[in-house]
Amino acid sequence: MVSVAGWSRASSKRRRPGHRRPVQSSGAREKQMGLKAYKVSGKLMGLLSRALGIRIRVTGTENLVCRPTLFAPNHFTRVETFLVPYIIHKYAGRHVRSLGTHSVFKGLFGRYFEAVGGMSTRHPRRNRTIVRELMTCRNDWVIYPEGGLIKNKKTIHRGRYHLDQPDRQGPPHTGAAMLALKAEIGKRRYLDACKDDDLHRTEFYEAAYGLRGPQSICSQGIVMVPVTLTFYPMRPSRNLANRLARLLVRDIDPRIDEELTVEGSILLKGSEICIHFGEPIEVADYLGKVVAVARKVAGMFNEERGAELFLRKQARRLTDACMHGVYSNIEVSFDHLFTYGLRVFNGDRIQIDDLRAALYLTARELDGNESVRLHPTMRNGITALVTGDEFPPWDTILALARREKVIRVDRDHLVIDRQRLDEKHGFHTIRLHKMTQVLANEVEPVRPAVESVQLNVNLPTAQLRKRTAAALRDHEAEVFQRDYAEAFDPDESKDKDFGEPFLLEATNARAGVILSHGYLASPEQVRPLAEYIYNQGYSVYALRLPGHGTAPDQMNGVSWQDWLEGLSRAMALLRHQCDTVVAGGFSLGGTLALLLASRQADTVAGVFGINAPGKLRDRRVPLVGAIVRFNGWMRRLGLSRRYYSISNEGTESPDINYGVDYLRGIRELRRAMKACYRGLGDVRAPALLLQGDNDPLVDPDGGRLLLQRLGSEDKLLSTMPFDRHLIIRDEGSNDVFAAVCRFLDRVTVPRHPASREARISA
Repeated sequence: MVSVAGWSRASSKRRRPGHRRPVQSSGAREKQMGLKAYKVSGKLMGLLSRALGIRIRVTGTENLVCRPTLFAPNHFTRVETFLVPYIIHKYAGRHVRSLGTHSVFKGLFGRYFEAVGGMSTRHPRRNRTIVRELMTCRNDWVIYPEGGLIKNKKTIHRGRYHLDQPDRQGPPHTGAAMLALKAEIGKRRYLDACKDDDLHRTEFYEAAYGLRGPQSICSQGIVMVPVTLTFYPMRPSRNLANRLARLLVRDIDPRIDEELTVEGSILLKGSEICIHFGEPIEVADYLGKVVAVARKVAGMFNEERGAELFLRKQARRLTDACMHGVYSNIEVSFDHLFTYGLRVFNGDRIQIDDLRAALYLTARELDGNESVRLHPTMRNGITALVTGDEFPPWDTILALARREKVIRVDRDHLVIDRQRLDEKHGFHTIRLHKMTQVLANEVEPVRPAVESVQLNVNLPTAQLRKRTAAALRDHEAEVFQRDYAEAFDPDESKDKDFGEPFLLEATNARAGVILSHGYLASPEQVRPLAEYIYNQGYSVYALRLPGHGTAPDQMNGVSWQDWLEGLSRAMALLRHQCDTVVAGGFSLGGTLALLLASRQADTVAGVFGINAPGKLRDRRVPLVGAIVRFNGWMRRLGLSRRYYSISNEGTESPDINYGVDYLRGIRELRRAMKACYRGLGDVRAPALLLQGDNDPLVDPDGGRLLLQRLGSEDKLLSTMPFDRHLIIRDEGSNDVFAAVCRFLDRVTVPRHPASREARISA
């Protein structure tokens, strides 16, 4: 409420503007009808979500302020018409009305739209109703500044916001901003008139907007909230909606068929809808000196015409700010980077590995940019682009581009068909025939994304490889720093420097070697071996297995697949620095190196394992799986809160290894051994197994089992006289190092085909 002098109920009996007998409005009835419709919407959306797999993710709900608000969404499908008001009501508990084209007010949907407060763009009192309800806080409003569907997502032209529609080409409509500004300035003009006892002007506002004195005006300033809807993935294809429509209508209108194909695919084929509410824009900030100027020339124009005259420039500025809030908050997905990368690449042939590396590099750069919103798939598993592992977003967008014939695969290159890529399509057909264009158009307003893509896809290969390796290394270091800070345990955590992965980069390196430490240890365990290999002219990267080098508790949240992915990332790092890479490790690290060689037979030039466990001496290990399952049941039933563990006091490296060993970790160790054993037949690289003949932890007979299963033509098992497990540190370790380097020297230079016979050296 706003209190203005001279306007209390106890004022003089002479008639003053606004002193009228209260008249009951229809607002309560409208809101009651809207609430019922929203309840129906909620039940319907819940049913559709469960039955069809529709996923709706809402972000920015903190921007749903309790103020008179004009929401400004982007408009790509008909879905927004009912979805946006429903979501606002669900998350803010507010009744919101929508402005829609007259064509939607037909049939069942038209009645529903009216029930939730929809109004036709052809309604005779459209503008005055919107202004009145914003002035009085009666209802919030949803208005689409684009004025219609933007099917091609083309919103930028020569650096400015520009819409390309069949009936209009030009900047976004300023109508929504104009109404918000008129409502804000109208409030002030009316309150000024009330304060000055200007009967003529107060009567005008009361007659035009149904005001009943200053107490009917909302004291809070009006805001505009940009709303961004992003759909992922968008893969239009025939669906149930198409088929039903064709059964009911023989000659279906092509436009309707197109909308059923595109929007039906979004709703019926598992697409995710992300709705983001941007930061509120204060409408009053765009009035500036307009109010003062309007006061000086009051009387020269009627109230409404005068407001429009003075507000045109401000409406354009406010519209641009709002559209920036809409378009810059597009949730950037891998589809966007891929399609825009094809558009801005300076050439017609691009090496697949280079494109994958460029897109990975872009994703990593954007992940550190707070102004860019990324789809979750851009953070989860994105390193698969450079490790060679499966990355479904790559496969699906590649399939779409091939289906639209904008690219073809030529061995290890993509060949871009520029004519098809840039081919013009009609506004109502582009979503069907060139979704790659639509996706590239959509991301264009997100300047950090498009600038990063354009730079990275056009980098020379050598520079791209160097930057990718640096990004991978920085990422591993960041993850370690975060994990160590989160998990630090003053009783159990070891020296922080011990856990950090490290790279020893040789000048003109002969090859690269990735080294993996053992179970419960950290990169520090393999440092002596790493330095020895480095001094022989090799670049060496000692990785950190997830869960290690921080605190024992973290072992409960990792799997053997996580460990293997750690080796894949290490392999990718060195592959972008060296043409030849050998994988190796100690104990569990050796097992994982063999497993990696079975999965990446074309990239691993050689593999070695030192005391890699083919079989463990402790006969209790096979029971661990059952105990862990029992522990899980106990935790779920609330009968136990802790994970079962055993002491690791007998470790040979108490300054490096964890002092606690959780049974979940032992279970994953055993699973890694099984996975390695199953995959040994797929190993093709030369292989070296070094095994202590009296290892207290690993049964030496396990080495022979591994050798027999290895698919390598060139393979060697060498047993060495040691009575301890940790043979890569302390006395006699140089003999191990020398054996490893002899193997490296042999496999990293051109060589003649080796004999298929396995060799065992005592």
